[in-house]
Amino acid sequence: MQWHDAGVCRHFAGNFMEHTKMNTNWYGEEKIGRILLKIAPPVMLAQLIQALYNIVDSFFVGRYSDDALTALTVIYPLQLIIIALAVGTGVGVNTYMARKYAHDSEKDADDAAGTGMVLAFLTWAIFSVIAVLIMRPYVMTSATAIEYAVTYGNIVSIGSIGVFLEGNWTKVHQARGNMRRPMVAQVTGALVNIILDPVFIFGVGFIPEMGVAGAALATVLGQISAAVIVAV
Repeated sequence: MQWHDAGVCRHFAGNFMEHTKMNTNWYGEEKIGRILLKIAPPVMLAQLIQALYNIVDSFFVGRYSDDALTALTVIYPLQLIIIALAVGTGVGVNTYMARKYAHDSEKDADDAAGTGMVLAFLTWAIFSVIAVLIMRPYVMTSATAIEYAVTYGNIVSIGSIGVFLEGNWTKVHQARGNMRRPMVAQVTGALVNIILDPVFIFGVGFIPEMGVAGAALATVLGQISAAVIVAV
């Protein structure tokens, strides 16, 4: 039985390596225009969907409270910083891995992916601590909006682990030429956010009304859903 299992594993491994080699040949031999038409649209769509998180939150939160909408506007720059840090680290990993794959140094590429994941955890931890410490001084707007902004900002900052991991793992897939899985992850994350936003903000059935905290929680769960998909 063990010999049979080993043979099956070698068979699938051989098929995977052959498929990867074919992809590499395709990128090396096909015209640049056709390559861009294949790989660019999924990335563009994923980036567009990334921007929907705050738009969707603003739409539902605006129906909940004007002060809550003000709070989301105040926190939006912090969310942009989160995305910049996550995507920036991922782009560095992606570029380095692509170079190593081009030179047939798969071990070095795998090491880069692991290092990127460690950097993602460290960046998330440092950013979360700093964000929580400076949140209240940062959001000094109006008396009501302050509490909303602190609540929303703390949740999306502490829960941003999904953004940092998804940013790294997405670039790992893209370094191997897989653009579809990151796109599927982003679409799924956005749908989770859209579905959960009204449920958590206004409350449905046994789920209590959570207001701004519900919007932040829906955003975090959507981002984590996307991270889980690209983690495979």
